[in-house]
Amino acid sequence: MEKAFEIIKERIPGPEAANELMSQMFSVTRPEAVFAQPLTHAEYTAINAAEVTVGLGFGYGGGGGLGPEEENQGTEGTGQQAGGYGSGGGGGGSAMARPVAVIEIGPHGVRVEPIVDPTKIVLAFFTAFGAMFMMLARMRQQASA
Repeated sequence: MEKAFEIIKERIPGPEAANELMSQMFSVTRPEAVFAQPLTHAEYTAINAAEVTVGLGFGYGGGGGLGPEEENQGTEGTGQQAGGYGSGGGGGGSAMARPVAVIEIGPHGVRVEPIVDPTKIVLAFFTAFGAMFMMLARMRQQASA
């Protein structure tokens, strides 16, 4: 039984390992990841700003069973075999960054220029159009019933 716990401990990371992985994942959100190093040319300075998204998940398992002393007591004459089981754990994560704006600093002040993603605009348009089409079809179906 002691050996089974040794195997389970090796396969399943403890809370310390989980905290270490979480801190590594969230270190992506440091200011250097969100704001790029300033670029200076003549009187102008530009700083790129990004949106950072982090996702993280963990799952843990365990095990159990009958010990050597309990094996003979509980299964004698029943035809059942005593044994044990074990399972493991795992985790995963993802981090993504995309540019959202450029901050421009010049002689006339500070300006923030958003970075427009045409793909997202087109996807939002088709999603809204599809939802309206489905609702119209449902309304027509209800009216004809």
